[in-house]
Amino acid sequence: MSAVPAFMQEDPDPNSPTPVLLSIEQTRRAIALPMRRSGKYDLRNVQPTAFGPKSKVVLFISSLPLMKDEGVGAFRVYSQDSEGHQYRFPVVDLQPSTTAKDVLELTVELRDELRYFDPPSPTGDLLIQVSWRGLISNQLQLGYGKMGGKFQSEPTVGKVNIGAISPGFKSLTSDDPTQNYIGNKWSGDRIRFLEQATFGPTDALDARIRRIGIRTWLAEQFSQAYPSVGNPYPNIPLKPSGAPADCDGSGTDDVPATCFRDTYTMYPIQTWFYREAFYGEPQLRHRVTFALSQIWVISGVNTQQSSHMITYHQVLSRNAFGNWRQLMGEMTLNPAMGNYLDMIRSTKNNPNENYPREIMQLFNVGLFMLNPDGTLQLDGQTNPIPTYDQTVVTNLTKVFTGWRDCISSLGTCPNSVLGTVDYKDPMVLNTNNHDLTAKTLLSYPGSTTTNIPACAAPCSTVADRATYANNSLNQALDNIYNHPNVAPFVSKHLIQALVTSDPTPAYVGRISAVFNANRTSPTQMQEVVRAILLDPEARGDVKSDPNYGKLREPVLLATNLMRQFNVTGAPGFPTSDGNLNSDVPNLGENIFNSPTVFNFFPPDYVVPGAGIPGPEFAIFNTGTAVGRANLVNR
Repeated sequence: MSAVPAFMQEDPDPNSPTPVLLSIEQTRRAIALPMRRSGKYDLRNVQPTAFGPKSKVVLFISSLPLMKDEGVGAFRVYSQDSEGHQYRFPVVDLQPSTTAKDVLELTVELRDELRYFDPPSPTGDLLIQVSWRGLISNQLQLGYGKMGGKFQSEPTVGKVNIGAISPGFKSLTSDDPTQNYIGNKWSGDRIRFLEQATFGPTDALDARIRRIGIRTWLAEQFSQAYPSVGNPYPNIPLKPSGAPADCDGSGTDDVPATCFRDTYTMYPIQTWFYREAFYGEPQLRHRVTFALSQIWVISGVNTQQSSHMITYHQVLSRNAFGNWRQLMGEMTLNPAMGNYLDMIRSTKNNPNENYPREIMQLFNVGLFMLNPDGTLQLDGQTNPIPTYDQTVVTNLTKVFTGWRDCISSLGTCPNSVLGTVDYKDPMVLNTNNHDLTAKTLLSYPGSTTTNIPACAAPCSTVADRATYANNSLNQALDNIYNHPNVAPFVSKHLIQALVTSDPTPAYVGRISAVFNANRTSPTQMQEVVRAILLDPEARGDVKSDPNYGKLREPVLLATNLMRQFNVTGAPGFPTSDGNLNSDVPNLGENIFNSPTVFNFFPPDYVVPGAGIPGPEFAIFNTGTAVGRANLVNR
């Protein structure tokens, strides 16, 4: 292990200090100098100047207690022009100052990194701020193309002692909001933690965490039985694909009017889900499973019976704190997923690309090569590098042929009901329908098995073909799991679901490292979830950066609201689902009924006008905004 630089630390204080952007004496302008490759920067008598597009400029900020390897990816530099347009400039270097004590030199490139093309046009002065761990610095002016111009808001100034610096240099900065925080220490952090790790804070849960601490509560949650004892998964047997005549909602003495609703819709698992969110003890597993269901998506739009969806959800919850590779294997053979993405009908003579394509694009790897911190890898022409092509899709499709719903002649099917398709037991292999030819898999740095040879002659018995097919499936899943994209891809998705829509690359990189360090561990995802929730970018009493955090998606908006008011059932009913499924779908999120495999909102959605990632804003419009107010009012 390399030594930790003097300006970094191993174990950060959860309450991080606010970064301070240093200004020219007696002005509201940032100290900014052109980047140079060697020598010290002279901070004496710095003159205001303007910088052209794509210039590399050095800004100076107060020293911060950085962790080992917490470098440029931990910082964001935001800017705003006089017309209110927002930009984000990439940070390209970070060094302790050799000129001034307790100062860091932050080098930024003046281009908008979120648009990936032309920089903003020179318009005069910009207002700039530095963000770190969800804390925003003071706001100062920087000349861009030229100096001058009026702003809708003025730069913020104040005074703070940053240590001994060069003669003639004085810092004009904003006060640190963490020093003015009103309330019990850690109370803000506890509430934020409960918003991230549960379906909403309650007074009782806040009091418990105040007593035992976050780490002890996490340990309890990782070992908590799921679901809650008083709220087991609905036990609904398989039914015929076509609803019987007496299950049409009319009702008889033997068949209630709710037969269709309770069998052929998502209603049973929806009401179960909300009860578990309101009252369940294993809040963390329920929350993480909800996050996983937005990566490994299936939908009641195509999943006919609630019993099928329940079995799919059990795969997610069983593996929420387990190993990602185990989850990949179980989900691949889940019949509800097989039905939704057509693997259950894919044969050597009629192969289907849906599942092979989505297990790469949406569930594990993504479309383009990533660095360990989740940023895009670029080629020599600054274009993103594709992770796979149509040849890989075509070959991988062959691997997933031959599996079908469970029948007793091919496997053990404990949930099978005569006359129904079995979408509860794992899929089984029909060797006659499996492609026995050679396949080419993903090729990437460090890849080992990239080719599966054809089934070796004679390959004539059922046992031979079954062994070949199952080995091929495991080789293909290993090939995907070992792709370097999986760790940052999964880590960023989970951070977005639990903590913040736009995590810094440093945050993603730290979680990605935990994912990789636990690749063979049966509790890999437990360690990943723990790291996400204890990371310094997640913790702290105050987060002052307005771009930090996330818009509550409709489900979390409703559950947070209800839990804050200690939701109970109507008289005579101790628990309730809040009748939320009559309201929340109007806000754009009908749980278990995603409109497509892409979920209710894409993880890379950028908020129009603001220019920052915000997935949940994809379903936030004038109609759903009014719907939110109506939900709260009702």
